Amino acid sequence: MTTDKTIAQADEKEVRFFRRTLQHIHRVQNNMLTIVTRYYSDLKLSLEDRRRLMYQVMAHDRSKFSKVQFGPYIELTEYFHQRKNLGNKNYEYPEGVREWVDKAVEDHYNQENHHPEREHFKFTYYELLEVICDLQAMAQEFNEGTCRKFFEEVWCPKHKHRFGDKWEHVRAIMDKVIRCFEKDL
Repeated sequence: MTTDKTIAQADEKEVRFFRRTLQHIHRVQNNMLTIVTRYYSDLKLSLEDRRRLMYQVMAHDRSKFSKVQFGPYIELTEYFHQRKNLGNKNYEYPEGVREWVDKAVEDHYNQENHHPEREHFKFTYYELLEVICDLQAMAQEFNEGTCRKFFEEVWCPKHKHRFGDKWEHVRAIMDKVIRCFEKDL
């Protein structure tokens, strides 16, 4: 039986997903805007590079609104809201939801070029810059300054093996972009 309270809670979860996801996307886009307008010479970006970066970032995380990801990402947003914002460390997904979310996250990785978890992983310089804009957006959301700590302690150990012998070059590029954001602090 659905009650008014249950409907209101569902509405809150949906609104929270829309707000959080769109705010995140806008942060990523604004971070890219900062790169292409303020730091393009530091990063040796041509006008064509800048155009391509902005074109690419306009579709950032669009797949979260696809039929496959939409419902599960509402639940994923609620999970992190409960655990991070409300401090409810014991919050768990309702029964059967974890598998649904896991499937949607895997689909998200495969739909979005900025995720090294992609099934057919191939990164370009543009995607490296988008990754840092994405990580920086997360740092901004959680008031952490820059993404430096997360990048070094979590992202690098998790993904460096994917780059093989190109890792040091990739890391140097990404570090240079993070230093640009650190200039603004």
